Amino acid sequence: MKKILLVVLLGAMTLMFSGCVMTKQVTYFQNLDSVDITKRVVVPEARVKTNDELTILVSSVTPEAAEPFNMNIGARTSTSMSNTTAGKGMYSYIVDKEGNINFPVIGKINVVGLTRPQVEDKLTEAIKPYFAETENPVVKVRFTSFRITIIGEVTGSRVINVENERISIIEALAQAGDLSVYGMRPNVLLVRENSTGEKMAYRYNLNDANLFNSPYYYLEQNDIIYVEPHKAKARSADVSSYTFWTPISSVLVSLATLAISLTK
Repeated sequence: MKKILLVVLLGAMTLMFSGCVMTKQVTYFQNLDSVDITKRVVVPEARVKTNDELTILVSSVTPEAAEPFNMNIGARTSTSMSNTTAGKGMYSYIVDKEGNINFPVIGKINVVGLTRPQVEDKLTEAIKPYFAETENPVVKVRFTSFRITIIGEVTGSRVINVENERISIIEALAQAGDLSVYGMRPNVLLVRENSTGEKMAYRYNLNDANLFNSPYYYLEQNDIIYVEPHKAKARSADVSSYTFWTPISSVLVSLATLAISLTK
């Protein structure tokens, strides 16, 4: 009997320890009390990359003067233009592999690596000679291809369209339904491509509150987030039947088997 009680006690301790380990693995920002998160993290300005889609609207006090720079939908023939509009009067342009857009009247203009205000300034200067001195044309540019892709161990893998060109890693994961219980919180992968097409990788540790001070806390357009699964799930042949309780039920079965053998 003493042996049985000892086995049960050891089993209970094992379950408690497993529960503590699981809790530690899934808890975010565990050292928050010891980390200074008041530091200001600069939100990076989105810079134009190849294959980005930009919507551009030119306006002036004389609408007829701006009309040539707002290509009519039915007149589109350029391959650097998309077949859709992002809003009334705003027309979409795809940045080609050389970093150019083919803009009405002025032709090709290089915009890769520029921020949205810089593109607006560059286009304004380029079209000014076509306006009267009393005119002050206004150019409005917006990124319509600011998207974040999230895959892996999240509740719902998805592509997120970001309207205001600002999103943090926490906001992105929340929009994907948060990590599943199998997601590796200390090892979330970011893949980012710069304006010249070069890729880099960075790892987030969601258990560490220093995440709030990371220069990668805010995401950029076309970033890819991949949440890796725990090794236990990765080894599982039948992922759909693997549940949170599988490890615990295995321990209980083992304990029961051992207890029965000791009583014989």
